[in-house]
Amino acid sequence: MSCWKLGNTLPITMADLQEELKYLQVDRSLISDPAKQADWASKKLVWVPNEEHGFVEASIKGERNDEYVVEIKDTNKQMRVYKDDVQKMNPPKFTKVEDMAELTCLNEASVLHNLKERYYAGMIYVCIRSGLFHCYADQFAV
Repeated sequence: MSCWKLGNTLPITMADLQEELKYLQVDRSLISDPAKQADWASKKLVWVPNEEHGFVEASIKGERNDEYVVEIKDTNKQMRVYKDDVQKMNPPKFTKVEDMAELTCLNEASVLHNLKERYYAGMIYVCIRSGLFHCYADQFAV
């Protein structure tokens, strides 16, 4: 296979392509840990609104009428949150997914979390493909 770099007359090798893929794809074998999946399922993890961070990870501890009692993961504080304000969290196997249309819970908190995780890992390109919209994010276009 022979590709050409723009502005250069040297062909791109397969090794070059593999090196570039680290910015696009995550190694799924590192994320698909059965222990993490079981831990996620047992905790009933959700996203709850937070003024400072937008959304934070929490686990549902109880339920009263139209509210959940949740425990914030980072602070271990318990608080009450209206059920309508809680957003479902995706299983760990969807961490840093390239195509966010694959997320089982395609909500604001999950999309923002995935974008943040990919950005901090240097995996700068993502896309959302569905019949309704297309979105491409590139840190250099900001």
